[in-house]
This record gives sequence, structure tokens and C-alpha cells, in this order.
Amino acid sequence: MKFRELLTEGKNKLEAAGCPEAPADARALLFHVFHLTLGSYAARSEDEAPKEGEESYLAAINERMSRRPLGYIIGEAPFYGRDFYVNEDVLIPRFDTEVLVFEALSLMHEGDRVLDLCTGSGCIPVTLALEGPAGCRIDALDISKGALAVAEKNAARHRAAVNFILSDLFENISGRYAIITANPPYIPSGVIGTLMPEVRDHEPRIALDGASDGLCFYVRIAAEAKDHLEAGGHLVMEIGYDQGEAVSRILREAGYHDVRVVKDLAGLDRVVCGAF
Repeated sequence: MKFRELLTEGKNKLEAAGCPEAPADARALLFHVFHLTLGSYAARSEDEAPKEGEESYLAAINERMSRRPLGYIIGEAPFYGRDFYVNEDVLIPRFDTEVLVFEALSLMHEGDRVLDLCTGSGCIPVTLALEGPAGCRIDALDISKGALAVAEKNAARHRAAVNFILSDLFENISGRYAIITANPPYIPSGVIGTLMPEVRDHEPRIALDGASDGLCFYVRIAAEAKDHLEAGGHLVMEIGYDQGEAVSRILREAGYHDVRVVKDLAGLDRVVCGAF
């Protein structure tokens, strides 16, 4: 089968299975299996695809038809211009989380200590280490050993100096930080069953479930971070699109000032920042 025909078959199968973004996913899987780029595909689209590669591609298409996320099939996902290794121990990095990174970078100064909570794949601290000012110390924690193994692999992959810590939030943390970032679980428990199959059935529930109202981690972090922030330090957290007012109130009631909400490119509330 020609590369062009194989791509069409993959796209049609994904569309029939109801997969969102079927054309893009079919192309991404084709390029991954055959190590193609847009340029090399254009040059080879009428060539016959190797038989063994054809079988691997159709097997990957079948995986995607089961609604297994593209990132887990390929084993990586893009974030802030880099590719990060992912598996089922971590959430797949989202473009929206780049808003959090951008805000944290805008607050960082040379030599700052920065702590990332609920680090997952490590995409946040690795990016801060690589994009931030010189001399910063970046620590990152997670309660999941599996997640930390993924994060450490990503730090090594990108040669980023990040210190990883196994901890339930601040349990194993000492000292103070200029900036604390977090992308905690924030989906209400009752909503998880309504999510897309890619998220509901495949991404780690521990990284999604924010208890009954989705706010429990914000309450804990706002209270406990005060013992680990320098005077004038900042707390920067990703939120759900409808949580800006609630999380802002949590921070103000906990004694933070200059609390503000930052929107993503879609105009939705995405990040809440506060100083202490």
C-alpha cells in the first residue's frame, strides 16, 4: 500500500471510530512509525510503504480507535517547544499549561528557588529550568513514584537541572521559595465520568480528581504554601476554566495579596497568581 493510501485508511478508520482530530492523529502516527516529516512524506507519498511498517501503523491506528491517547501511543507529547516522554503514570502535557509557565517565568529572578507541586511529567520544572534566569534552583515533587520516574527521564532527556522529591505536597519539603507553581488535580469527582474517553479511561485519576468540588487541593496548597514562601513570594496555580473566582477567594482568605486571574488563548480563566 502506498503511504498516501495508508494515511487515508488510517484517517477513515479513526473518523469511523469517532476519534477527534482524526486526520491529524492519523498523520502523526504515520510520521511516527515511518520516521517521516512533512517534507519526506511529500516526496514519498506515492511510494510503497514497507510491509512491516504498514502492520505497525495499522496496529497503532487500532490503539487510537480504542481511544487510547495519541501521546501514550507515541510515547511523547509536545510542550513549550520540546517533546516530553509520557506514559500512563502522568497526564499528557496540555498547551494551556504553558500559560502557567509563562507567568512563572515572568516572576523569576536570577538565583530564585522555585518549587513545582504535583509535577507529573516534569514539563513545568524542566521548562522553568531551561527557560528561566541563571542560577535558579528548581525543585519538583509528586506523590507518585511512577510520575517522578517519568519526570526524571524528561529532565535527563533535556539536560535540565531539577531536583525531584517524593512528597505528599509539602510533607517532605523544607526551606522557602520565591515561587511555588502547581497544576493540581482540579476536576470534581462527579464530573470525571463525563470526560472524553481519552482522559476518563486512560489518564491517571490521581492527577485528575479534585474531590467533590474540585477545590480541595487549592485549599491545602494555599494554607501550607505560606510556610514555604519567602516574603513577597508568589504562588502560581493552574485552574479549571470555571474556578477563577473560587480559587481567588481561597487565596485572599488565606492572606495572599495581589491575587489575579490569567486567561488562556481561548479567553478562559487558566491560572491564578497570588503574592504572600
